[in-house]
Amino acid sequence: MIHKEINLCGKSVTMGYCYATEIAFKDLSGQDMTDFAMEAVTAFQAQRMPDVKKTIYAILACVMAYYESKVEDAPVKDSELINDTSPMEVGKALGTVLSLRAEFYAAPAGEPEEKPTKGKGKAKN
Repeated sequence: MIHKEINLCGKSVTMGYCYATEIAFKDLSGQDMTDFAMEAVTAFQAQRMPDVKKTIYAILACVMAYYESKVEDAPVKDSELINDTSPMEVGKALGTVLSLRAEFYAAPAGEPEEKPTKGKGKAKN
């Protein structure tokens, strides 16, 4: 799991990204995180906020994934995210979701590339 601590609703909250995040987002929104991430990037490029409901679900999924993995209660609830966050906080939290996702799927630096296997694909004489 990739994680990062941010401030939400005046509280320190850790957001995490792993497959549990993607499953939680799918359960909450009915959409794959991959599709939402592309929608969010497109919206940001157009200088507008993506769908607010899905954005809250993405943030909530990251928070849930982290705290469930630690068997702890999350410091923020869905009602707080809906009612007590500013647009700036939501935008920053969504940016965190997207950067955690990118980091989760990125190949580590210096990772060796596939090497051809000796003898395979060659005709024997």
